[in-house]
Amino acid sequence: MDDTKFQKNPHDHIARKMFGRPDVAAGFFKEYLPKSISQRIEASKLYREPDTFIDESLQGSVADLLYRVEEDEGEFWLYCLFEHQSQPDHWMALRLLRYMLRIWDNHLAKHPKSKQLPPIIPIVLHQGKRGWTVAKKFRELVSVPQEMEKDLLEYLPDFSFRLVDLSHLRFEEIRGTVIGRLTLMALKAAGEDRMEDFWQSANELWSDLMEVESPQEIARVLFRYIFYADTSVDKQLYRDRVKILEPKEFSNTAMTLAEQFIAEGIEKGIEKGIKQERKDIILRMNASGLDVEKIVSLTGIPKADVLQCLAADE
Repeated sequence: MDDTKFQKNPHDHIARKMFGRPDVAAGFFKEYLPKSISQRIEASKLYREPDTFIDESLQGSVADLLYRVEEDEGEFWLYCLFEHQSQPDHWMALRLLRYMLRIWDNHLAKHPKSKQLPPIIPIVLHQGKRGWTVAKKFRELVSVPQEMEKDLLEYLPDFSFRLVDLSHLRFEEIRGTVIGRLTLMALKAAGEDRMEDFWQSANELWSDLMEVESPQEIARVLFRYIFYADTSVDKQLYRDRVKILEPKEFSNTAMTLAEQFIAEGIEKGIEKGIKQERKDIILRMNASGLDVEKIVSLTGIPKADVLQCLAADE
């Protein structure tokens, strides 16, 4: 896993990594969708589509996953948007409509002879601290004069999305598979700066995690996310918490990763300091009247680096 990208967008990476698993996604959908839909969802019937449909400008603050559910009488799609922004997006329903049109366009491009479109169930998972306070229906975004409302409504698109608002769920109320529960709890804790509560609430789930396939790999992803997304406690407290984890296999893994992350952070800090010091030297020597060739000769710094530094300072 590219740790640079993970550090930059930890929420995006853990959402796609964990809920990209059909078993975890099925557990999530079965718990948070209406029964008439959820009872038709099984991991064996879920097929993840590789595409992403979100706007490029929003990548990093939003992640999306599209699952196709195949049945004898047809198929339907589950489109899940993981909203990592601290504030709910007023135009979410409009954005979802745009993404749904892209999904349908993509479907028609692959099946040009289709005469009907498969239904899409849009789902938004929100991890913001203050909860969802804006429209959940597209109709609420359209201003319609009261005297025209009756005649206009039939001409307007209107749909709502299924909202899973983590701020309205207590840690102990979060449901799903053990992987899904740990992931949702971690997302909630990070979004609300309540990582200490995560450690307490997740305590009994670690032993259950040992029962899944490749538990150590799942644990590594969770620990990496918690470390990089944790803004509420210092890294020493992180180490104190993972040191006492049970089973000990997870404790050892978490401690090893913690030391690795901290060492990498120190190394990057030193590297950044060295680069800054070298830049200061180049700028001071240039300010004193020395040309590029003389700076290269005296310092041994590559000419390309000297030129780049001076150009950036102009």
